[in-house]
Amino acid sequence: MSKYENDIVKMLLESNTSVSGQKIAEQLNISRTAVWKAIDQLKDRGYKIESISNKGYLLVAFPKQWDGHLLSSILERSSLFNKGYIFEELKSTQDEAEKIALSESQPFIVISEKQTEGRGRFKRHWSSQPNTGLWMSIVLQPDISLQKLTTFNLFIALALAKTVGYYHPDVKIKWPNDIYLNEKKLSGFLTEIKGSQDNITQIICGIGVNLNTQRTDFPNELESTATSLHIETGDNIDRYEFLERLILNVEKYYYLFLTGTFSEIKDEYESYALIFDRTLKYTEGSRVIIGQADSLNNDGTLNVKSAEGDMHRFISADIEL
Repeated sequence: MSKYENDIVKMLLESNTSVSGQKIAEQLNISRTAVWKAIDQLKDRGYKIESISNKGYLLVAFPKQWDGHLLSSILERSSLFNKGYIFEELKSTQDEAEKIALSESQPFIVISEKQTEGRGRFKRHWSSQPNTGLWMSIVLQPDISLQKLTTFNLFIALALAKTVGYYHPDVKIKWPNDIYLNEKKLSGFLTEIKGSQDNITQIICGIGVNLNTQRTDFPNELESTATSLHIETGDNIDRYEFLERLILNVEKYYYLFLTGTFSEIKDEYESYALIFDRTLKYTEGSRVIIGQADSLNNDGTLNVKSAEGDMHRFISADIEL
């Protein structure tokens, strides 16, 4: 890999028109031959770069797979994350993020093209096929109380909903943090923490989003309950564009989480709520309640009114639609 590839990608991304080989060579203080070799290597990595006579090079399309140069370019515009790791295949981005976190003191992200043992809440398997979605873990380094952590998932769910809403207006949140379109699950995430009894010093949040997944890509048991943005919109989703939008929204709502309270965004969160005005089954441990969601508390917990008229408070629950 040429050491100039990242700089050349950045130059092509920042330009709305073609960039001459001479300009690239002068800016990087290298020869035209070195530029040509680096461009060829980028093409081998999946970049579609046109060579326009007497004008230079024009970036036409990104690689199909996740690429470190493009990720670096996205993270340069991030105020929260300054480092990212890309893998072709992992058992789980959560597990890899936990290992990397041992030597990282700043927030970072881990992306894998494929996960063989991806998991969601309640240890459920998450189908993670290559070139179809976003399988990512974000690692944050807060210094917060365990009590404050209770609303973290609600803030990040709102960040996800806002991102998906750019592509489809009917996005919903199934409390606390599953993202739905047309009554089918599109995205979810798993939050794992480290710290003491009093303070949380690390959050590892694994996020899965079905972007270009085809109906036939889902396992048989998920065909009727899962969906993707491609299925719902009919469009091929630019994964890099989606990632950048998501990172910006995560930054926004993470800072709101650190500096504010859930009560400040509760109305906004409730505007996406999927579970109100319907009778559903709520399971939390051994407790099973059939009832209707009544209201959200300022600590993010949910009040459910049973068929018998009793009110039940849930911290988290498996909800069956």
